[in-house]
Amino acid sequence: MSDMAHLHVEAPVAKVIIDNPRARNGLTGDTCLRVAEMIRSADADPAVRTIVLTGAGQHFCSGADLTQGAKSLAGGQERLREQVRDRFHAVIRALQATDTPTLAVIRGACVGFGFDVVLHCDLRICAHESTFGQVFKRIGLVPDGGSSFMLPRIVGLGRAMELMLLAETFDGRRALELGLVNRSVVASELDDLAAEWSARLAQGPPMAYRLARRNLRAGAAQGSLEDALQREVEAQVQCLQSRDMTRGVRAFFSKTTPEFQGD
Repeated sequence: MSDMAHLHVEAPVAKVIIDNPRARNGLTGDTCLRVAEMIRSADADPAVRTIVLTGAGQHFCSGADLTQGAKSLAGGQERLREQVRDRFHAVIRALQATDTPTLAVIRGACVGFGFDVVLHCDLRICAHESTFGQVFKRIGLVPDGGSSFMLPRIVGLGRAMELMLLAETFDGRRALELGLVNRSVVASELDDLAAEWSARLAQGPPMAYRLARRNLRAGAAQGSLEDALQREVEAQVQCLQSRDMTRGVRAFFSKTTPEFQGD
């Protein structure tokens, strides 16, 4: 289990790396638990300002590791519920709960459950040559990584239905057109773009990021404009009373780059 995912921290950036090359970085339930643990560990580290989620080698994630199919299907309905709810969904919940900005860096396969996972990252960048697809229906399954919640909010209900029902695969350029990713570049430029974006995120104000991300997620999920305005009032009051705001204002007038501390 521990060999199929790695956490590499080089503060202020933490990288969570899925590493199962035998199955194009396919995930098992145990690996999902491990990845979730790594995300929580990085989020709890005060020196970490951004979490990068990626795959080792040539692929991001091909979904569930189907070579483990017989093993994972054993045990009846309650065992299957536990496998999906408590193991695979652990990584989804960990991404949703983090207070640290998250960046998915995608190359190669990003399909099935891997496709679902990246929807829960704040930002997504990919190589043009990447392969995306919500391909569950090809083997008689339904999407089960929270995409029924996230995907319509990202691309709209009609597009979400198309991606789910037709289960077509497409490249990074198309993913950008659909709004699934924030940027698509040639493969040779992806590492540089990832380094640039993770550095920019790491330089941002931790308190303001935390509150703004919570507000955006809450606003996308439910509630009215008045609810959103009230959340923004409370968040802005906290930021206005922070030392980081003072640092930001001083840097603005001195035309320097602020060094935010999160207090």
